[in-house]
Formats: sequence, C-alpha cells, structure tokens
Amino acid sequence: MAGKTLDSITSQDIAALGIPSEEAEKLHQTLLQIITSCGAATPQTWSRISKELLNPDLPYSLHRMMYYGCYSHFGPDPPAWLPDPENVMLTNVGQLLERRGKEFLGSRYKDPISSFSDFQKFSVSNPEVYWKTVLDELSISFSVPPQCVLYDNPSRENGLSYPGGQWLPGAFINPARNCLSVNDKRTLDDTVVIWHDEGDGGMPINRMTLEELRREVWYATFYLTTVV
Repeated sequence: MAGKTLDSITSQDIAALGIPSEEAEKLHQTLLQIITSCGAATPQTWSRISKELLNPDLPYSLHRMMYYGCYSHFGPDPPAWLPDPENVMLTNVGQLLERRGKEFLGSRYKDPISSFSDFQKFSVSNPEVYWKTVLDELSISFSVPPQCVLYDNPSRENGLSYPGGQWLPGAFINPARNCLSVNDKRTLDDTVVIWHDEGDGGMPINRMTLEELRREVWYATFYLTTVV
C-alpha cells in the first residue's frame, strides 16, 4: 500500500481522516517529536508511535497511515512486528551477534535487528560455520562427532536417500546426557522444565530445576532397573 512517509504527513492529512483539527494538530506535534528523536523510519519510531501517539479510540485509518508511513521503505509487505532493541539484546541470537556479528558479517554488521537478514543469508551460505556455532552455543556434545555439518552429495547407502544433503553424517548423540548434564551455561539450580497442569488455569506455573529433573530421572531409572 503506497502512502506518505511520516516526515511528509501534515496535520491537514490527519484531520482529513475525520479527526478534529485541534486534536490533529496535537497528534502531528507528537509525531514530529518522535521523528526528531528517532528518525522517520526506524523500529524505535514505530514503537514510540504505537505507545505515545496511537490508541484504540483513534480511527483505523490513522493507524494505517502511521504504520505504512513508518515502513514505507519496506515496500508492499512491511513487518507485522519488530522487537524492542532492549529485548533483542536479551535473546540468544542477539547476544551471539553482539559478540560475533563483525566476525560473521564484517563491516555489514550494525546491530542484531538491522543485520538479522544478513545473518540469515550467512547461515544459509555458510552452514558449517553457522551450525557449528549453534551447537557450541547450545553446549551440545556428541558421543561420536559428525564428519561434517552437511554432506551435499551423499551416496545411497542401505537404500537411503538424503534430499538436500545429509546432516551431521556419522554423528551419535545421547539426548538424555545433553539434557541432564551441567555445563558452563547451565547449573543445577537453573530451571529446565516449565509446565502448567491442565484444568488448573488459576494455579501458578510449575517449574523444575535441573537438580530436581535429575532426581526424578534417577527415581524412574531405579524403578525400571530394579522393580519392573
């Protein structure tokens, strides 16, 4: 949907949507303050517009004008949502890119949000580097390590075919060991299971630490090996 950029919208444009002139002027002044502070087309711009300018009582046409004005540079398919920069830094991907973004992307790296598309392309074109990084970040250990991350042209051994290639050929992994082990990113006190009992919508969410999970697994193992 084509429309005006935020910095070209006037109070008259806002009033034309059926908003009283005095209110339209106030909304326009708020818009100008946001643009001055954040620019006319940034994730921060839309975040502030949605919190400080828009509200459910204003006509949908204004919401649409602000939205497409902010994301006019995205073309006909702007994003439905972008995370706050502060929250991005708390994610695993955000922290990884902050540490190693320049290593992966060189001078193209700016920040986790702006560079996410470039990082996605990097992950596709460099599967060995990307997936080794992911496995290291997740502290996944193999009983037998893979020969490589992706074997593009595997032979048809035992009648098996691998459309698109064979991932982690030759690898053996013990899922239980990976789930129950302590490593440099997980302690016995960390929460590893979160669940909610069905039918108890008003009850608190249940949590289990790694130490508690290991104890439950030990009980189950003891029962299966000595009683059953």
